[in-house]
Amino acid sequence: MTEIMKAAVITEIKKVNVIDVPMPKIGPRDVLLKIKSAGLCTWEQRIYTGQAKAEYPFLGGHENAGEIAAVGELVTNVAVGDRVTMGSSACGTCRACLRGEDKGCAEHFLNFSLKGGIYGPGGFAEYKVHRSDGVFTVADAPWDKAALAEPLSCAIHAARLLGAKLGDTAVVFGSGTMGLMNLLVLKKSGLRVAVVDVNEDRLEKAKKLGADLVFKSDEKIRERIKGAFLGGVDYAITAYGSDDVNQDALDVLNNRGKICLFASAHPVVPFAIDPNVMHNKETSAVGVVSADRCDHALATEMIAHNQIDLSELIDATYPLSQAQEAFHRATSTPSYRVMLNP
Repeated sequence: MTEIMKAAVITEIKKVNVIDVPMPKIGPRDVLLKIKSAGLCTWEQRIYTGQAKAEYPFLGGHENAGEIAAVGELVTNVAVGDRVTMGSSACGTCRACLRGEDKGCAEHFLNFSLKGGIYGPGGFAEYKVHRSDGVFTVADAPWDKAALAEPLSCAIHAARLLGAKLGDTAVVFGSGTMGLMNLLVLKKSGLRVAVVDVNEDRLEKAKKLGADLVFKSDEKIRERIKGAFLGGVDYAITAYGSDDVNQDALDVLNNRGKICLFASAHPVVPFAIDPNVMHNKETSAVGVVSADRCDHALATEMIAHNQIDLSELIDATYPLSQAQEAFHRATSTPSYRVMLNP
């Protein structure tokens, strides 16, 4: 007889059902995780609202923390009972892996695909199978904070690709969950950081979390940023996907400054760059999605040792049985991370 578990599945736009699905089976290099906390990422929120396309039924959940319930016969890095966060996998032998750039490995999103007719990473459920090289021990950190290791790793990845270092300057456009994650990481790296948003309550949150300056966005935002930073910043991170924001971010860069396209755009608008301006100022642009395994390992270690406080980014928690209410809360009102606790 097949064992079953509960899972919160998006069956159509703005509809979530908690249903019985087969318990996943582990392979020799896998672990079975009892999910303790799962964050509702903006990606999964957009699938719920229909802004992002996906196959239905969709079983989301990739910001996860849990306890290992079983291990495959070849697993040596973790044991039953370990408390872990869940990140990406890597083959370890391809060109990307050998260069320390495993985000480019074909197995990076291995844990995002499920078998059995339901697409998605699978973390909005009681249990999840994950390749053992993608789990990282998190000591006794609270489950909801531990589950935020994945989004934190993305902000760490952005700072690393930018080359952010002590004494640099940056402006973050957008002070939602991911904008504030970037703020926290940049401040830990020793930067002077400004945050831009249209929402005054969110700007107050940014100030509370260490922003050196906050700006409510208006038609003079470029001049105000340049005035505060002696002409421009070293890095501009767009944590909100918008052509207007992208153009503001480009304009406020110093010579050799970098723009980080952190957020996806919905709808997509082509990003116009004046090649002569980039040529003359020697500026550059980087895109960020997901992270390398080293970034996730660092994020988990920081959470495990209480080196970063993410409590201000947890907005509400719901049991798995109230997944519909959780998605409604996350998408209908300005919020930070809404968590499911299976």
